[in-house]
Amino acid sequence: MRSHTTLRAISSLFLLAAASGVLVAACGAAPAAPGGLPADQAPPAQPTATSPAPTGAALAPASPQPDPAVASAPASAGQAGAEPATAPADAAKPSDGCPDGMARVPGGSFVMGPLKVKATVGDLCVDVTEVTAEAFAACVKAGKCTDTLANCAKEASTYGVAGKEKQPMVCVDFSQAQAYCAAQGKRLPRDDEWEWAARGGEEARPYPWGEEAPKDQLCWSGGGTVRKTACDVGSFPAGASPQGIQDLAGNVFEWTTNANDDKGKMRIARGGSWRDGIAPLVRTARPGGFEATYRCGFLGIRCVVEPAAQATK
Repeated sequence: MRSHTTLRAISSLFLLAAASGVLVAACGAAPAAPGGLPADQAPPAQPTATSPAPTGAALAPASPQPDPAVASAPASAGQAGAEPATAPADAAKPSDGCPDGMARVPGGSFVMGPLKVKATVGDLCVDVTEVTAEAFAACVKAGKCTDTLANCAKEASTYGVAGKEKQPMVCVDFSQAQAYCAAQGKRLPRDDEWEWAARGGEEARPYPWGEEAPKDQLCWSGGGTVRKTACDVGSFPAGASPQGIQDLAGNVFEWTTNANDDKGKMRIARGGSWRDGIAPLVRTARPGGFEATYRCGFLGIRCVVEPAAQATK
């Protein structure tokens, strides 16, 4: 199922985004804010909403994964000291239909932002972490990705930088992000899918971890730490979503798709980044607008895919 809005509502999204000061134009510059303030001094941006773009192809069914835990039966009263019975070595748990490294997010409907757009999202497999520099390098080595301008951000660049292999891949534009996900048999998330996952679905969390104000649950420049680069993915488990998805707030913005993508140059990215320093900038409903050719040290990739149809829900 997909949400349906008029072209007028879609166009209003980008007018609203521009008026809210979330559009940026050059690598290394803070996302613009009303009055010309840098991102870490900007007033709260209003949440926006979009209608979904067409979904990508479904992934082939995933094979059930063996359960590493070995079940043991206690000895009966007449068998004190006996060896506990064990489950068969090939015992397996039901598959959730998601590949390794992804978490299943149940679908549902919600209302996005001030435009009051109703969005409906199906069940989705979401990467638990953002795409790392080493994972992107493997894609380049396989000939399925390009590393054009992959070190655009000097100090914040991660591609091929020793010690930053586990940091998010940055300096990728929209087409490079799409190509990476496609090479994995996945796709970029739609804007509404991303927000649904980050808010905990029907829980409508203002932050992925809940209602508590951000402090040390994420990689950002608030809470007394001013950062100059991203953090290793998954370094802040306290900031995870209900499904255990990491870094949906802070670290790097993440490219998403939108029904308006074929109408202009702008694209929506979500999640805030390591440079943000005030709470409203890392809320689940806050969008960021970037041109499709934009690349910088605080914008990266997360992929999604539909679950296998016959998987146990």
